Amino acid sequence: MKKSLLSTQPYKGTQDYYPEDMFKRDYLFNIWRETAKEFGYKEYDTPILEDADIYRAKSGDELTNTQLYNFVDKGGREIAIRPEMTPSLARIIAAKYQQLPKPIRWFSIDKFYRYEKPQRGRTREFFQLNIDIFGITQMSAEIEIFKYIDSVMRKLKAPRNTWKVYVNNRYLMDYIFTKVLNLQADQISKVARAIDNYTKISPDEYPEYLSETGLDKLQIGKLIDFLKQDLTYIEKLKGESRGAKELVELFAMCKELGLTSFEFKPYIMRGITYYTGTVIEMFDIGGDKNPRALFGGGRYDDLLEIFGKEKLPAFGIGWGSVTMMNYLETYNLLPEYSEGLNAFITLTPGQNLLESFNLADKLRDEGIKVETQLKEEDLKKQLGTANKRKIRYVFFKSGDKWIAKDMGKGIQSNLNLEDIKGYFVN
Repeated sequence: MKKSLLSTQPYKGTQDYYPEDMFKRDYLFNIWRETAKEFGYKEYDTPILEDADIYRAKSGDELTNTQLYNFVDKGGREIAIRPEMTPSLARIIAAKYQQLPKPIRWFSIDKFYRYEKPQRGRTREFFQLNIDIFGITQMSAEIEIFKYIDSVMRKLKAPRNTWKVYVNNRYLMDYIFTKVLNLQADQISKVARAIDNYTKISPDEYPEYLSETGLDKLQIGKLIDFLKQDLTYIEKLKGESRGAKELVELFAMCKELGLTSFEFKPYIMRGITYYTGTVIEMFDIGGDKNPRALFGGGRYDDLLEIFGKEKLPAFGIGWGSVTMMNYLETYNLLPEYSEGLNAFITLTPGQNLLESFNLADKLRDEGIKVETQLKEEDLKKQLGTANKRKIRYVFFKSGDKWIAKDMGKGIQSNLNLEDIKGYFVN
């Protein structure tokens, strides 16, 4: 009987990261990380395994019922593989609530898993930046995260006409639901989901779609009219709605600071149930190749209550790597692949390998990234390989001397082992 061979393919919805893939990934991650630190945020991490109840408490039915990877461990506990960071973050904040100086500015770049149908912009395994600020009730928390987003996009050289962050407020929507539409409590979640699908359904079909939520014709007319409004309409409500007041204040600061890529959109809802005030989503507006939100986030001032702690105001975003890499590839914003090597030391027949190792040590002491040939080969072949790999400097032995060759300029010279730093300076 023929033995079946194991597949070389990764699990569906995941991927292997070869060096070229890591280069692209690190480019994005390094900008995320360096910018967060420039803003004073500190990096943290949590276990990839959590008690499943932490997600059932606040993450919403869709995530917990259909997307969660969960199992019962040998101790009889139901465990979940982390599908998002915010509940874990709230847990570790709650654990040291009194000791942590406020405001808390933290970020992480971690891996997550959700059981979803793999498609463009959505996979079962993904990395995500989470950046959050705790302890600030004022709109200044939102503005700081807005400034962070704007700074990252500038560093990525993203064209202004290809991205927008759309902003809404859950308190405003509560006002619309209860005071304008006069909804019953059991209707709100259905209508909220329908609003979340506003841009996915044609205008001709949307009224009928809304009727399926139980809305009458008058309510449908009022809701559709609201979904077409801009900030001018919201300014009229600031005396009646906390959410409207917060949005007016927020966009006044955006205007003052030149944050032109942030815009009010009344149909931004965010599906996760723990959001309270401001909610945001970023979109690629330069074409139709990336229809999904590039990231989302918002306020979640009440989340610590599930751990028996008092409220702690919080605002943050989860910025996924999959949709963002699609965006960067769409607009050719990723740098050309480079191995990151500065130098290469050859090994020709009859040469002492230990001499190569000693030279490599001296180069590395000067901060030079160098690779050493470990197998004797013809010099011409090694020079050709180094040139193909775009390694700038090659060192080879000629008699008892080391020769340094600048592959970019085609210049070679004797290398003074006592002044290696001087060679690179010159």
